[in-house]
Amino acid sequence: MRASAIWLVGMLAVSPAAQADLYRWIDPESGSVKYSSLPPPWYGDAERERRSPAVEVIPYQAGGAVPVDQEKGKPLAALEARWRGFLRDFSTLAAKGDFERAGRGIEQQLDAYRAVVVELNRQDPAGAARRRAEEAGVMEKLQKGLEAQFSPASPVAR
Repeated sequence: MRASAIWLVGMLAVSPAAQADLYRWIDPESGSVKYSSLPPPWYGDAERERRSPAVEVIPYQAGGAVPVDQEKGKPLAALEARWRGFLRDFSTLAAKGDFERAGRGIEQQLDAYRAVVVELNRQDPAGAARRRAEEAGVMEKLQKGLEAQFSPASPVAR
């Protein structure tokens, strides 16, 4: 009896981590991407949502699970959608002021983008050339903006 009680307490102590969805949005003040297991304060309030950045809900997936698009049943569809989301976000950085507001947060987004591209290319090498062609203009514009932002003459680079 005592051994089973100790076993039960031990099992409860090592229970798995909480499972929660993630929320992603772009901070309107800093321009950086924010991730949280809790929604931002305006999420769920229709009036405040209209005046605030869009919030993307990233559903929880058990460790090692492959993202699957339920409509198409293709594991690549979720990665492809994520890749397109990054390109959409990068293409909206039109003016120099956008890069100044984004600061170093844009570099973190680029790191995440590169990780998605590597995984896409690993799982779908045949689509790599198509993706490179689609991203070429956006990445060129992004590179020019970053070079202007972080050049030695830039006040942010100091």
